[in-house]
Amino acid sequence: MNLKEQLKAEAIKLRSQRLDIKKLQQNGKYAGHLQCSQIYLKSNYRHKHIAYSLMRGRTYEQIEPTCRNKPDMDRVKEIINEYSEKDVCASA
Repeated sequence: MNLKEQLKAEAIKLRSQRLDIKKLQQNGKYAGHLQCSQIYLKSNYRHKHIAYSLMRGRTYEQIEPTCRNKPDMDRVKEIINEYSEKDVCASA
């Protein structure tokens, strides 16, 4: 599975998990375990998205023009190294 497909799958998972959290909270139930999981998934998605965009030729300022929290660039570099240039279509 290439990086773009992983990003799409993770985005779908994040959306469905957000709805599950909302339903649990509306019913007065505890959703802490899902919220903790979502924090990890969002961070992972963000770093993969930055890596994917950098591999396509964008600058960090174009990806996140206003951001309070800087990403872990070492983690982004690891993702870039894990996925080769052939997995990314620069013209898309």
